[in-house]
Amino acid sequence: MNIKEIINKLSDEGYNPYLQEKLGIIFNSIDDNKGNPKVNSVSQIRIEKEKIIIQYPLGQIPVEKEFKTIEELLKFVRQVFPI
Repeated sequence: MNIKEIINKLSDEGYNPYLQEKLGIIFNSIDDNKGNPKVNSVSQIRIEKEKIIIQYPLGQIPVEKEFKTIEELLKFVRQVFPI
């Protein structure tokens, strides 16, 4: 499991991932036509102990979900953050 592979697959899907290398976190969003992240489309993705963890806001409460594969993550991202 590779963080760069996650970035590439998100980009291929049309999302705008940005890697914060020092933190090892991908900030992912859907951008509007001006290149700014759309409200409620921003999430954080990280890898911990062979798990992919996505954190995203649900209202004002941060929610975390864990996945074992990149494909499971992508399926979830497509459902929660449709383009």
